[in-house]
Amino acid sequence: MKFNAPDHFSHSFEIRLENLPTKKSDRIALSILYPGLLFGAMLVLLGLYEFFNGFRGAPSSFDMVGSDAAMADTFMKPWMFDWVIVALGTWIVVSLIFSYIRYKKIFLSKDSVEIIHRPVWGKKQHVKEKLQNYEGVRFRIEFFQFGFLNKNKYIIELYHKNKNKIAPLYISTSDKKIRRMWEYYAKGLNLPAIFMTDEGMAVRNVEDLDKSLQDLAKAGLIENKYDDRAPLPPSLALVRKRDKTVLKSRKFVWDAYNFISWFGIGLFGVFLLCSALSDEFGLNITDTVWKNALYGCGVLLILLAVWLLCRKDKIVIKPHKIIIVHKFMLHSRKDNELNKADIESVDVNFDPSTDRYFLSISSDCKTMIFGKKLPLEDLKWVRAFLINDIIRK
Repeated sequence: MKFNAPDHFSHSFEIRLENLPTKKSDRIALSILYPGLLFGAMLVLLGLYEFFNGFRGAPSSFDMVGSDAAMADTFMKPWMFDWVIVALGTWIVVSLIFSYIRYKKIFLSKDSVEIIHRPVWGKKQHVKEKLQNYEGVRFRIEFFQFGFLNKNKYIIELYHKNKNKIAPLYISTSDKKIRRMWEYYAKGLNLPAIFMTDEGMAVRNVEDLDKSLQDLAKAGLIENKYDDRAPLPPSLALVRKRDKTVLKSRKFVWDAYNFISWFGIGLFGVFLLCSALSDEFGLNITDTVWKNALYGCGVLLILLAVWLLCRKDKIVIKPHKIIIVHKFMLHSRKDNELNKADIESVDVNFDPSTDRYFLSISSDCKTMIFGKKLPLEDLKWVRAFLINDIIRK
């Protein structure tokens, strides 16, 4: 599916319409840059220090590389492990510097938008467009990898068919009042509110932005497409109880981002576990307390990796509210909830960063996400099922 989505570099960005004309820089935050540079530099120094025998006192199996016994027992040669640490730290530092070099400067006035884009390589790019030539204020959600975690980035932007002319207005990793911010920009700029769904670009007029699904249904502006004779999708299970209905996935659905998370955490746990059980990594630990600490951390991280692998989401539908629940094996934890009377949209959205669809349930105060790994047709069924439940009398 073709989706016109530019790269935005910030995780926290906001243009206030009360201050027009105004300007704002879209680039990686210093709160991410400085700790990352410090961590990368520490890894480089640690690797170099160890390479020059900084941490070695009494001879260990690493210092006896020439012997056949040491070669048979050693998992990795000491110099190789040291340079892996140096390379990892160097990669972190260089990638962060490149990330900070690139930026966008946004100049917004009452009648025009100007964008200056500084890429990592090449010359600056400059575009200017009249505000009246923009099609609307688009809201979209983008998933990104933050360390071992998957996070959501909520983006509100001025939409133009030319990708280079799309300008960010608001970016956040929090869903609180995100829809209210979307309405704020649409009303303030007097442009339609638009968003991408599985059926293409959807447009909501400014006068309908504050209406809930129940209000839209009463006004005849929304169609109930639920068919109770349609079969339940194979990836979903539906359980009806006396006071609630539970909708959940039947099986694991593989996802590259989750794979990276549990594999990375598990690999680090195995490393700590091996470090506690032997001195193959040059640690030569003799203190029982430190050995037990490493052993415990390794076991916990491995269990965490398995826990993440087994995580599933489910929707709990009660008479007056809808709840998103995270299930980890036998443990369930409430993630978010919305009153049905406050819900303004239930949409199947597209995320270009993962090339996948997902379901969003939104009110003025928050947006709930479900089904990041479910097939498109199954998400359509869930959308119709929820809308029918919300608007039926």
